[in-house]
Amino acid sequence: MAKAQIITISGKPGSGKSSTADRVAEMLGFTRHSSGDFVRKFVKEKGMTLKEYNDHAMDNHSLDERVDEMLRELRDHSEIIIDSRLGFYWIPESFKVYLDLDMQVAAARIFKDAVSNIGRSKSGLAGSIGEVNNQVKQRMQNERLRFRRRYGVDPYNSEHFDLIVDTSRHSPETVALTVFDNYKKWLESENWSQVRSSVPMGYSFKNQY
Repeated sequence: MAKAQIITISGKPGSGKSSTADRVAEMLGFTRHSSGDFVRKFVKEKGMTLKEYNDHAMDNHSLDERVDEMLRELRDHSEIIIDSRLGFYWIPESFKVYLDLDMQVAAARIFKDAVSNIGRSKSGLAGSIGEVNNQVKQRMQNERLRFRRRYGVDPYNSEHFDLIVDTSRHSPETVALTVFDNYKKWLESENWSQVRSSVPMGYSFKNQY
């Protein structure tokens, strides 16, 4: 399969997909696209919370189909970065990145973001980190079920990806540099083996997510 100058970024909620896509796009001079932005815009227009949308999408696939169409159209482009749960599935020739992290860290980040971001604070998230943690786990379970039914694929299965970065103790800058460096190596390689990157326990970059 020919390699495309496209990076697709997926991963767990709160792992830093959007901020990583922004930074890597700036470093490479690529154009950034996000299915998450599309969904949030739609949810806002419809006056729904993100949880309500995810519950609704279990049986109504119209928005999934619109997102799918957007991703398929991007496959013909070059020098782009796509922040999307299923970008790796629709563009298999891309450099496929998965951002992982501990679920408690994810809940803390999402809670912090909801408190500081007015737009996201209205997305239906609960009022404590523990409640957010439960909601995130439920969201992931629903998405696993939804995408398995429709496509036969688990978006949270890291085996699909070329690079896995555990962002729990990485900084946004070091995550972006890790993606940048490995993307360059991937472009030049004839054979690529999956790479995993994490910061060892006991050493932490400043968390700025």
